[in-house]
Amino acid sequence: MGNREIWKKTGIGVSKAILIALFAGAVVIAPWGVASAIQVVSELFEGKEMEDFDQEQMKRALKYLRRKKLIEIQEQYQKEVFGLTKLGWLKTRKLLKSFGISRPKKWDRKWRIVIFDIPNTKKNTADVFRRQLRNLGLANLQKSIWVHPYECREQIYYLAGNLFIKPYVRYIVAEEVTGERDLRSRFGL
Repeated sequence: MGNREIWKKTGIGVSKAILIALFAGAVVIAPWGVASAIQVVSELFEGKEMEDFDQEQMKRALKYLRRKKLIEIQEQYQKEVFGLTKLGWLKTRKLLKSFGISRPKKWDRKWRIVIFDIPNTKKNTADVFRRQLRNLGLANLQKSIWVHPYECREQIYYLAGNLFIKPYVRYIVAEEVTGERDLRSRFGL
């Protein structure tokens, strides 16, 4: 299942995609702010071409977000700069928490392990990624090793893609992990 299917399943449209892009740290600056926002959204859809997005729909979404006081658009050096307001940040955080990992009826007895080695130049991004992994419910084994009993590849790579750290993230499926008893207890297995 690709990002588009996940987004449809969780009801994420253009307005929510813009909020998530800004929350993930994307800075939207351009002489034509709408074109820049379209670029950010296209990156979130992993390579979806810009011309596939309706510019009028994007303009309406930006106008809606501004009217709801979720984003602010400021002129800086003859360019539009888009940013989240405090209310926008809180709503987006709540939205991301709803983007969870589904629990199947029966556990397949496999562990999903996420490991990453993000350069020190992206320390803040690594901290944001750790917080998002915690929000998704993964258990922390070491600073950059996290585990979950259910399939979460799409969610992990979705987050990593939004933070532009995909090359530094690995996803492993394992049948056995030391300390499994504690992990089973933690996840109620």
